[in-house]
Amino acid sequence: MSYKFVLVNRASGMPEQHWVLPTPITVGRCPSADITLDDASISRKHCQFLIDPFGSLMVRDLGSTNGVYVDGRRVDKATVSLGAEVRIGLLMFHIELTDDEMDEIAQQKSSDVYDLVDTEKVQIVQPEEERYEIG
Repeated sequence: MSYKFVLVNRASGMPEQHWVLPTPITVGRCPSADITLDDASISRKHCQFLIDPFGSLMVRDLGSTNGVYVDGRRVDKATVSLGAEVRIGLLMFHIELTDDEMDEIAQQKSSDVYDLVDTEKVQIVQPEEERYEIG
């Protein structure tokens, strides 16, 4: 089983496009995103779908301007249940399980488990008055 990410037309409620990809999946306007959408309401790197250590599908906002909403509630990160409506900017997605074959790009990706802690390198600098000379 794989996850199918279905872009839904908000006016008609009809599916417009879908993707079957392994997680983690980044959604945004940037060409390097796994799901690239040319819509001004979404950020270059808007959000990420991933599997938490307990096996649940999660979505987390990557600092977007217009936010991520799960079933109408704005979230920074949240568990996404099957059939949930996930709004990214002004775009609406439904998440489903499927036996469909993964998209071509998916064949090159592996499915990994990621935690929800950002792991960026940071430099820690002590204030001048607290520095000590050793030697």
